[in-house]
Formats: sequence, structure tokens, C-alpha cells
Amino acid sequence: MKRFIRYLYEYRDGQRARNVGFVRVDQDDTSTVVHIHGKGLRLSGERKLRLYIFFRENGVCRGIWQGDIEQINPAVNYRLAFTAEDTGKPEYYPWIDGVILEHEGKRKFAAGWDDMPVDVDGMVEWREQTTEDRVKASPEKDAEAPVREPAEERTEGAPSGESVKEVSEEPKESRQEDMVMEETEVDTYLPPSTPRVEKICRQDIARLPRCEWRLANNSFLLHGCHNYHHLILLDEGDVLWLGVPGIYHRREAKAAESFGFSRFVRLKEELGEDIAGKTMGEEDWGEDFGYWCRKVRRRGDKD
Repeated sequence: MKRFIRYLYEYRDGQRARNVGFVRVDQDDTSTVVHIHGKGLRLSGERKLRLYIFFRENGVCRGIWQGDIEQINPAVNYRLAFTAEDTGKPEYYPWIDGVILEHEGKRKFAAGWDDMPVDVDGMVEWREQTTEDRVKASPEKDAEAPVREPAEERTEGAPSGESVKEVSEEPKESRQEDMVMEETEVDTYLPPSTPRVEKICRQDIARLPRCEWRLANNSFLLHGCHNYHHLILLDEGDVLWLGVPGIYHRREAKAAESFGFSRFVRLKEELGEDIAGKTMGEEDWGEDFGYWCRKVRRRGDKD
């Protein structure tokens, strides 16, 4: 059984607009269960969502309708279960890449197994070809199964791209091979007299011990990198923390903790104006901006 969590986003003009919840996926070779949790959907008119699972075929998002979710008020808590028999054709089952929710054809929400943007506006609803369709189709275009775009081998049930398998207890990230790293020499560590903050990029995780490299594919970390384009290392002498930028919110705190980032440090309040100015430059994201942190090992740490 493979288990992982992905964010549920609202899309506007084809772009991710805001996070409205998450989906938890339990998947094996024959069946998948998707638990959909969303809040603040702001639906008007009919409170019903059309639910699709989708796969990508030659760059086109193909949606397979799974039914309607009714009586949204305005939260949604729904359990979708499907097998290979529900994916149009059984051979499509391994290619399912996520879910799309559609409200009266206008408001759209989606979660992708690879945690990458979904082409919700370009989604084409899949339907089985009839005999008449086959007569109209040219021999070159009439194919029994879609031709998939080249993709890297999937491991631990994670889809192609920078995604990772998450479990219900301590999230476990797979696909370390997604990030090619070489061990580098680092200077001898000298404990600082005051907290030291270093702004880093995702690739700099290679400077940590190999056991920490899996964090490069942590979904929560990837989400923060996508929004703010950096991470930090917070060195407090005895403890080294890896920080993901974000805005504090109680709902976000639960999501952060589920991915191992249980501590929130406000940039200006806890680190100080001096450190904030020297480290972060001129950016100002408000008083509640800071970093979701988790302890990491540094080179030379003992078990």
C-alpha cells in the first residue's frame, strides 16, 4: 500500500490561485482511495462539484468523470474509491495522475500526484470510442491506448516529477535519485555565539549528510520553494534547523507538522531586524512571515 498527501488548489486563468485543502491517497496495484478535504471553496449557485480523475496523453489532460459531489457547504469531505475498471480502460490505471473538481464549468480545483500544476482549463473529458467514432478516425490516429510522454521510472508509487511518497506517521520521501548530489568538503564547524541564518537553495541540501538528502523531495519543502524561491539553514549552535518560508496560520501549521516541520520561527520577531535585513535583503512579507523548521544533522553529528 502506498500512501501520500497532496495539496488541493483552486485554479484561476489556468494558474494556481490558493490552497484550499489537501487530498490523502491510499493506493495499491488494483485500487485507489482518495480522501478529499477542502474548506472555503466560495461556491455560488448550485453547490455541486463534478469529480474527475485524470491522466496526461501527449501533453493533453484527459479527465475521466467519476460522479458528482453534492451539498457542499462550503467545505468538502469526500471519499473517492476507484479501480482499473473505473479508468476508462484498465491499462490507464497506472497513469492516473490526480483529481480535478469542477463547479458549473467555471470554478476549478485540482490536486496532482506529482504536485505539479494541472492544465484544468485544457482538460478534455475522456469517453470510450464508439464504432462510428472508429470509422471517422483515420488509421494513424486510431490508437487503442494513449502514447505517454517519456517519464522517469516511478518509485514507491510516486508519479513522475519532483514528488514523493508520504506516509501517515513520519513522512517518508522517496526518489532520492531525482536530485544528483556529490559530497563536498565543508569547513570545520564552529558554534556561533548568536543564531546564524544562511539563505540557501534546494540544491544546497547536498551539503548536509546523505541521510538528509531525501528532504529535497519533501512536498511541503517543494511547495515553499515554489512560492518563495529559497530555504534557510538556522544554526543555533547545538542544533541545526532547515527552514521553509511561509506565512503563519493554524491550518498551515498542521500541514507543516505532518511533513516534519513542527517549529515556526518569525523572521523579524524571533531572529531580529538585523539578521532579517542582512540575510533576506529588502523583501518584506509582513509580521507573520517566517520559516517552518525541522531539525537536521550536520556533517560529523553522531547518532
